[in-house]
Amino acid sequence: MGQDVWKVDDTKEDGFEPAELIDEMEAKEHLHFRRWMHKRGIGLIGCEIRNCPQKGRGIFASKSITKGQTVVSVPDDAVLMPHTSSIAEALEREKLCNSSGDAQKEVVGLILAVMAERCYDNSRWSSYWDLLPDIDELGDMPVFWDQEDLQPLRNTPMAEKLSGKWPMTGCHVEHPTQVEELFDTLVKPFCSKGHVLEWEHRTKQQQRCLYLWATAVVSAYSFTLGEDKFQAMVPLWDMLNHVTGQCNVRLHHSSKQEALQMITTKPIKQGDEIINNYGPCSDSELLRRFGFIEHQPNPHNGCEIPCAMLVARCQEHMHPSGGKQTSSDAAHSSSNKVFLQKKVQFIQKHGLVPSDGWFKADVLGQPQDEMIEVVRLLLLTPAEFTAFEKQVDRWQCPLARPLTQMTSICHQVPHIIRAVATERLAALAEPCTANDQASNEHMNGFRRTAAQQVLLIERRALLGLQLWLDKHDSTSLINCSKKVWMHLR
Repeated sequence: MGQDVWKVDDTKEDGFEPAELIDEMEAKEHLHFRRWMHKRGIGLIGCEIRNCPQKGRGIFASKSITKGQTVVSVPDDAVLMPHTSSIAEALEREKLCNSSGDAQKEVVGLILAVMAERCYDNSRWSSYWDLLPDIDELGDMPVFWDQEDLQPLRNTPMAEKLSGKWPMTGCHVEHPTQVEELFDTLVKPFCSKGHVLEWEHRTKQQQRCLYLWATAVVSAYSFTLGEDKFQAMVPLWDMLNHVTGQCNVRLHHSSKQEALQMITTKPIKQGDEIINNYGPCSDSELLRRFGFIEHQPNPHNGCEIPCAMLVARCQEHMHPSGGKQTSSDAAHSSSNKVFLQKKVQFIQKHGLVPSDGWFKADVLGQPQDEMIEVVRLLLLTPAEFTAFEKQVDRWQCPLARPLTQMTSICHQVPHIIRAVATERLAALAEPCTANDQASNEHMNGFRRTAAQQVLLIERRALLGLQLWLDKHDSTSLINCSKKVWMHLR
């Protein structure tokens, strides 16, 4: 069997050319979607949509395409966002729209919008939902894995982000995260007010399945648009697949045409795939957010260390607890926490913490320079930190720190990072229990392969981080720390 192809043809009466499809049901869904695209003014220029083995759907060049050509165009009014949905007023009242300024809540707002529109027969996006994958097709996304499937991945960044472990104030982990907590605290209370059709008539299992489906769809198919970072579902854009390092289009908004466009960044030969870029994602992130891993070496692979864990371990190192506390000890402990929070605010103010709160080390174990500098700052005494803070305020660009200020504490920095790496490696290296063996037998082929690959990459990178720390002396670490501040303010 060849690839299933359907494409726009402006010479046809309804704007589309019929094509051979797998079965009658899929043919009907495709026909409705093609007509809906035509009605909403969604354009696919010089391209066609194919069903491909292992990838699902993708967009391919039906002819040679030059650089700078628009290949996909989606009018603004065809884009679904919380504030354009049929429940916009309710979402706005509950502060689940972009105006709230809370990225996590806006993502939940989009999930709720997708749930509501999916259940509404007269939704403006009804034909769009019919073409999106159902739960069975999305089953490889870890959000659908049961505890038995997730057991081998316990203590990995993928599993910890999924559950919301190691939260960092001011940081935003891309969805899906805190899946169960958000269902209980935001989704169920909102839906119980009647904003999602027939919610109360659904069983608890049906309610949860609808929520998980919408969560997976938003995670795998939504976009973040513009400087205001609107969360949005963009029909047809979401059919472009990702292959690391092979992106050949860029996203663009045309205010003149009031449309979102995909524009080619290089010439594309007939038959080649139009490839988007989902971001610099490791296999662990690709699995958690999109439900797949790369089939080729991924340059973004490595290990991840939560900033919140480094903060906690630095606090324990500076102020170890133990024994019975007096009232004076309690007051001192409270003061330490306040000062620690001041340090955290400082490192976030100066952009030293990644947006998701997780530092990275590459496949060879080399950590981000910012991780070294953050640990150094967290280990400063109050007097040292206050002096450094004032010095930063006085510095002109480019910044250059006096080396003498760092040498007295630098030997503690690798100690903390190594201790955290060792702790995380030990959690991954726990002996395979009978439960793990049973879980491996229970998992399907893809889940087993993906879990093994994610674990192997994480373990190797953590070992590499330990070796990297062993090979680099204080001067090397100071230079890494110094580079962080060599920028224009």
